Amino acid sequence: MNHTMKHALAITSVLAPLALSAAASAAITSVSGQAVQIAPPATAIYSALPGPPAFCWDEQSGVSSTALLVNTIGNGTFTGGSWGPTVAGGVFDSHMIHFDASTGVAVVQGAVTFSGNIVAVIYENNLLDISDGPLGAFGTTYATGDPFRSHSTNLGSTSYTVAGNTLTFTLWANSFAAWPNKMAQLRVLTDAVPGPGAAALLGVAGIVGRRGRRR
Repeated sequence: MNHTMKHALAITSVLAPLALSAAASAAITSVSGQAVQIAPPATAIYSALPGPPAFCWDEQSGVSSTALLVNTIGNGTFTGGSWGPTVAGGVFDSHMIHFDASTGVAVVQGAVTFSGNIVAVIYENNLLDISDGPLGAFGTTYATGDPFRSHSTNLGSTSYTVAGNTLTFTLWANSFAAWPNKMAQLRVLTDAVPGPGAAALLGVAGIVGRRGRRR
């Protein structure tokens, strides 16, 4: 084996584990109020995760889209009437905030902070349905197609405020079938943030490269 091949293998063996850590970038960094962070659940259909609290989990990392349908983009307070759909494009990390009113409690309040700034939010049930595949957590069964899954075009009494990388929410739902929603869900899209291995990839590559040139 010549020196060039040995050098290439050395770089690959060092960078391979770092590449894995760099890929895992989506992150909820803190929660407060009636918000609890969990690992992606096996199922998020109605009555599987009864609340309160509102359960929050990270979904996917580094999802690229040029025409993703969302309800709101950027900072602001959103409540009452219809927002969107509108189109967002870019590379996103996705996260879920999920409130299930099957216990009969109709409202929860809390806040979630993410590792990247919030780009967009999806709350409408049909847009949640559409985005379950490309943005949902692998291995989680969502309430895709359930007409009482979340809000339709109107938020009603539900409200959320986006400020940078923090979303503060008041989520309303009701266990009665006649209610517009038995669950309230927010799919939050944040700027994709490189994992801790990303900087190391560059640094280690430079070190190994310099060593190779000196030999």
